[in-house]
Amino acid sequence: MNQLPYPLEFMHKFNLHKWLGLPIDDDDLKSIARIYGVSRARLARIERAFRRNVDQLAASLPIRERKPLEPPLTILALGDSITSDREGWVRILGRCWAGDSSRRLLDCAVSGNTSSDLLDRFYSTVLNQEFDWVVLFIGTNDCRQLDDPARITQISAEEYRRNLEYLTDRLLERGKKLVLVTLPPVDNERLRAFFPESNECYESARLEEANRFLRELAAVSYTHLRAHETPEHL
Repeated sequence: MNQLPYPLEFMHKFNLHKWLGLPIDDDDLKSIARIYGVSRARLARIERAFRRNVDQLAASLPIRERKPLEPPLTILALGDSITSDREGWVRILGRCWAGDSSRRLLDCAVSGNTSSDLLDRFYSTVLNQEFDWVVLFIGTNDCRQLDDPARITQISAEEYRRNLEYLTDRLLERGKKLVLVTLPPVDNERLRAFFPESNECYESARLEEANRFLRELAAVSYTHLRAHETPEHL
């Protein structure tokens, strides 16, 4: 247990077995416990706490009439820990949709991923799956930078643009419906408190620049979608 780089709750919350590149199902607690070197019972207690929170958050969502979809719809969630987190939006929405076989969510996010990491695994873990829509929520880690005068970012703004343009082009040319999500603000004080040994931070200007680009890219993607829709879909 002393060998783990982070507390067990953190490791499990952010599915760091995926970050390690291990092809293990998120619900395979027996294998995950073996990887972390802890008892399955201890991991199960942590998992139950996460699920209770997800249940509460799902129950807090506005209740709307939801009719079954025909044909059924599969949505692939693509991103980093904001998506992959065991208390993240994929888990909450999946719980809200429990029992509805016409709506299916695929979690294809990995904690810590940048857009370049996503490109590295794009063909092996994304395009080998069957889905109709994709929610692309990536870029927070790209904007992370060293907290010193150099202010070197994880991924440059130019590379981020190029990566996102490539990803959206490949998805759109395969006929996928695409949702681009802008990046949330980051509280550097809370970040330092959470990772006291880290020398990293975020600048609001860089996050705002990324969000301006995402909105521009969304407008282009929407234009592409409209141009390729058949009349009965419009």
